[in-house]
Amino acid sequence: FKLKANVIVLGRNKKKLDQINREKKIFGICCDITNEIQLDKTINLLKKKIKFIDIIIFTSGINIRENFINLNLNNFKKVINTNLIAAINFYKKIIPFIQNKKKKTNIINFTSILSTRTLLQRTSYSISKAGLLMLTRNLALELKDLNVVVNSISPGPLLTKINKPVLKNKKKYLQMCSKIPMERFGKVNELETAILFLSSDKSTYITGSEIVIDGGWQIL
Repeated sequence: FKLKANVIVLGRNKKKLDQINREKKIFGICCDITNEIQLDKTINLLKKKIKFIDIIIFTSGINIRENFINLNLNNFKKVINTNLIAAINFYKKIIPFIQNKKKKTNIINFTSILSTRTLLQRTSYSISKAGLLMLTRNLALELKDLNVVVNSISPGPLLTKINKPVLKNKKKYLQMCSKIPMERFGKVNELETAILFLSSDKSTYITGSEIVIDGGWQIL
């Protein structure tokens, strides 16, 4: 938005979308992408409203923390559906619209450092993000002839809503920070440079890659 791009946001929270529309003049569409009917309506709306999509940033994600021995399969399916199946379904529907040999589309999937490693109570989340990382690589391979490049950004712990259970517990927060060389959780705006780079013409020889932004977590 700051760079004068025409931005469209899909989300489930209508109240937040309305606020974004008012404050940022961004076009927000209320859509649960795990819902087939809503997704079809949204894709049809996009086709009517715009001619082409230059950049897609897929950030859909939830986390339900449970020990494996007590894993609730309904919760597991909810995480997998939101974090992985929704992405597969979304791309199956949107790719016919964006394929264009004369014009490039950049896709950025938000994976996680837990795509390649895990923590306690992260069975569902880690599996879903690992799947999204492999989907990124597979799409990069299969869409190369359609002028579509696909990459991922894997953040470490961030100061976001999904990490509230840790942020609300100072002892747990400090324990987590002790595993990070930079000794803190990241800020959302610290992801901006990677997003801009992967969205730009400076990354034309990069596809199927993962940029890790984790404060050094993975080097320990």
